[in-house]
Amino acid sequence: MNTFDILELQDQEVVRNSFYRSPRVAPHIQKINDSTLEVKTVETSVLISRVEEVILYIIASFKFSPVWLIQQWMPNSFQVISSWINVGLVWAETTSMGVFLRPTRFLLDMFKIEDDKYIEIPFGLLNHTCSEEQLLFDIQLGRSESELWQIIREEETLPCYHPLKLEFEKEEGTIALRESDFRLGFKRQNIDELLQSEEELERQVKSGLKFTNEFNDFTKFPLVSFNDKGELITQTPDIIIPIPRDSGKAKSYAIEIELSPKTLDKYTQIMNNYKNNIKFGKLFYLIGSKRIAKLIKDAYKKVGGLGSCELFLVPFTPPAMKLDNYTIEDEQAQRVLIQETQRSTN
Repeated sequence: MNTFDILELQDQEVVRNSFYRSPRVAPHIQKINDSTLEVKTVETSVLISRVEEVILYIIASFKFSPVWLIQQWMPNSFQVISSWINVGLVWAETTSMGVFLRPTRFLLDMFKIEDDKYIEIPFGLLNHTCSEEQLLFDIQLGRSESELWQIIREEETLPCYHPLKLEFEKEEGTIALRESDFRLGFKRQNIDELLQSEEELERQVKSGLKFTNEFNDFTKFPLVSFNDKGELITQTPDIIIPIPRDSGKAKSYAIEIELSPKTLDKYTQIMNNYKNNIKFGKLFYLIGSKRIAKLIKDAYKKVGGLGSCELFLVPFTPPAMKLDNYTIEDEQAQRVLIQETQRSTN
């Protein structure tokens, strides 16, 4: 057996003993009131309210989240994270890029995550992924600090999504969808099913419905078309904000996070995909540089505008670890998270 075979076996063991780890005895889940759940073991317990629900859902959905990002979302985060580890909701993985929280099997089951495969942390796409996590956090909570939310809130937004069946009065925020919310179902459809779905949607649009099929089945949100060669073309935004239609007219937001440039031809193809589409009324590009902005503007002009779909370019800086998080106290606290993870599985 060579070195690579040994490393592969070690990786498989890490997957079995970490991602699929869960408490030896399933914790008891009890609803304290409409807005709070208690997850309890014999030794400890944690309370889950609105902010915790959103953060834990992000961890379960993305399969990881950096501790430094959670520090920015939640005060006293190390104490809270420790309680999550001890009760069996998450575990901490140390890497050369820092400490990341991972979901346990128990957390995935709580949120009924269907796509439950273990994934390696995509370090090459970390900026993009953390940007997605930040946007979902901002939009689902309706955070006033978010410029994008300040735009979205002027629309007739849908009620927030509460996977743990919690209820809150007078809450801000709305549903924010990412690819994992519709990827599996969309891929299972064949071309005939996609065509029938698009034809039915066009009939609903012409009849002026406020809620067409994509609001009941998120797998119908990706754009579907054919090129001159008859090849199937699909376009899936990074994030979708479902907005009820106005007499059939599309109002939903498509959000693309663009931190590194594509070619002009690629942007031209994307502009053509969005042009006069019947699912999105606004396309927001969150751009990381002036060069990207110029390429998108050039592509927009090349296709003659997007017709019924409005284009907005928004300067965007990805979330990053703050200097305040480089303290010795933070390093020590992160070591404690790793130690607690090891104790919880021994």
